[in-house]
Amino acid sequence: PFSTLITDLIPNMDSLEKGQGFVRFNHSDDNDLLHNDSNINSDFKAMLKLNDTCVFAYVYALLNSKDYQSLYQNDLRKELAHIPIVNDKEKYVEIGKQLIDLHLNYEKLPVYGKVQIDYSGKPDYRVTKMKFAKKRNLETKKLENDRSTIIFNDSITISNIPLKAYEYVVNGRSAIEWIMDQYRVKTDKKSGITDDPNGYSDDPKYIFNLLLRIINVSLKTLKLIEQLPKLVIDK
Repeated sequence: PFSTLITDLIPNMDSLEKGQGFVRFNHSDDNDLLHNDSNINSDFKAMLKLNDTCVFAYVYALLNSKDYQSLYQNDLRKELAHIPIVNDKEKYVEIGKQLIDLHLNYEKLPVYGKVQIDYSGKPDYRVTKMKFAKKRNLETKKLENDRSTIIFNDSITISNIPLKAYEYVVNGRSAIEWIMDQYRVKTDKKSGITDDPNGYSDDPKYIFNLLLRIINVSLKTLKLIEQLPKLVIDK
């Protein structure tokens, strides 16, 4: 399914599967990387009657709109996203700016504080591989993932995670599950090289707090998207 991601860093080409990019700046002078020229089409900017910053925010909000994704779902599978001009564009700009700030500065967001955290003995914030707790399905009698509870490691369990948070999906997976998948110790079979995310930061609680922040990011993102006006195309 279509999803969108914003970054202020140069992304790896695999950040989004078969992704397209809208680039905010054009480094037109190869000898001066600080020389940032607008990469926004002047005709489109004139049609919207918005400045560069607002146009970029408008596009980001539009790409996050559920109405937009539903209307253009077939086209988005095979071609570059079409950007129409819609009614209430000022509201899209407003929400777009908030989404951009939220997604670029997620590491500064407070942790989500409404979860329950259970410690077993002295807490150890090192992670090997996070996993969901299990619960038994009363109908099938089979064990299934309980996504309201994440076993962070042998000493920490996080529960009361709102299931709604998993509705924020990027590249086919919830943002929470991306954190669970990427922040784990793994060894490449061919090279024998071990990738240990516990060494990414000098803060021993970085991964733990990042997980709680991403829960917060997910819920805030969904709330902002729900505030977008109904999609009514003007042009």
